[in-house]
Amino acid sequence: MSPPNNSNPGRRSVLVVENHQFFRENLVAWIATQPELDCCAEAGNVPEAQQAVNQHQPELIVLDLTLNGASGLDFLRWLGERTRTILVIVLSQYEESLYADRALEAGARAYVSKAAATDELEPAIGAVLRGFCYVSGRGAFECRS
Repeated sequence: MSPPNNSNPGRRSVLVVENHQFFRENLVAWIATQPELDCCAEAGNVPEAQQAVNQHQPELIVLDLTLNGASGLDFLRWLGERTRTILVIVLSQYEESLYADRALEAGARAYVSKAAATDELEPAIGAVLRGFCYVSGRGAFECRS
């Protein structure tokens, strides 16, 4: 895989994969306020996300688990079959106790509850970019593998 397609050198390229347009647009707007991040693409479903990964080769993906009839966990597995270099943060409405471990096992580096996103998305991104894993309510920790 060639280097990430980042239109702003020095900033980390981010792909936002979220099926709710309003939430996706707000995530993209928030990313634009972060000096170290650059949203290279956005997707609302798995085929769009796969195309964006192939086209833009982002360094980081913010991923919802529910994607219009498809599973974000399946997308994570698809991604893991192709590369282990793209960092993934799952941002989901589902309770951490039910899905965080599944997401981490499938290849995500962080799991952030949408209910906690205002307070925890920025520290989660920072932890993941520094090589740690992160889960809402637990904070940063060393990844298992």
